[in-house]
Amino acid sequence: MKIGIFGGSFNPPHKGHLHLAQEAVKALCLDKMIILPSCIPPHKPASELADKSDRLEMCSLAFSDPVFEISALEIDRGNKSYTVETLRELKKIYPGDELYFIIGSDMLETFNQWYLWEEILTLCTLCAASRKNGFKPDLSEYTEEQKKKIIYIETDPLEISSTEIRAKIRSNTACEKFLDKSVEEYIKSHNLYNDDFDSYRRILVKMLDSARLYHSECVSESAGELASIYGADVRKAKLAGLLHDITKRMPGEEQKRLIGPMTDLEAGNYKVWHQMSAPVFLKENGIVTDEEILEAIRWHTTGKADMTLLSKIVYTADFISADRNYPDVEVVRKLAHISLEHAILYTSRYTINSLVAADRPVHPSTLECYNDTLKHFGL
Repeated sequence: MKIGIFGGSFNPPHKGHLHLAQEAVKALCLDKMIILPSCIPPHKPASELADKSDRLEMCSLAFSDPVFEISALEIDRGNKSYTVETLRELKKIYPGDELYFIIGSDMLETFNQWYLWEEILTLCTLCAASRKNGFKPDLSEYTEEQKKKIIYIETDPLEISSTEIRAKIRSNTACEKFLDKSVEEYIKSHNLYNDDFDSYRRILVKMLDSARLYHSECVSESAGELASIYGADVRKAKLAGLLHDITKRMPGEEQKRLIGPMTDLEAGNYKVWHQMSAPVFLKENGIVTDEEILEAIRWHTTGKADMTLLSKIVYTADFISADRNYPDVEVVRKLAHISLEHAILYTSRYTINSLVAADRPVHPSTLECYNDTLKHFGL
């Protein structure tokens, strides 16, 4: 038999996952596709991971066609699972069959950094499914024998982000375009992806429009992931991300009352007002009193020199949240997983260049943030 293997966190499984799996079955003429939810993804933070039993059940609902088989192999193993370990086990179960391991084409860019990647190519054929139109794989670093074990599947990409879906769920935004109805109903009935921030959301609903609410949920999600990577308090990061724009739609006069004295530059730049008014509003109303969270919200737009770890995380999360689509966002997202300082240097420079190009003043704190980050790299 020709057996496909499609792994992932499936947190939750969505129509993009199903589309890719169906396209792979057709393109490779597979007899069966094994859907393999991971226990703990080795390359991703697990702070937002739904329970393994819930993800298995959601996969059963999402991949209901008989060609799909849901496997608990990695979940039963527990802890982090590496692809090579899974393939070794599957090779024992299916010794005479051909195994095809399905990945997105974006993952092919770093495949030769995977744990024991050379052995993976002896155990299966690697199948990279296109995530972007016009993608051409660069296989120049592989030997001729290795190239024979790497296949590129040309598909019509259906780009959907699990991060965005979780943010939509929390902001009560409809998800029928992204989730099978049965999966969406399962999430609602089992109260998945909820946290203990509902009291804060009730306040936000009164102060922000739906687009800004969704952005806030996305920043909260990104901040939580970065906190998990860099060892910060995940709950504080998520809460700061959720509340960072709370005064964004507040009338200007009310914001100015909260802020008090401003420099001439600040008074003429209303786009920085919300980062100044938000922590005052939160503290005045007893919504948040944690100084670390208030500090992170205070500098999330301009940045500043000597930011705390939490401030760096919220500042960066605001640039890389799932709803962002400015030209360089993918670059910044990759840099954020290298180091926060790499991301901050890039974004502060990006901000300064954009403002200069538009003949607009640059906030001194942004310049100080840029200069301070340069020092981190010894420049």
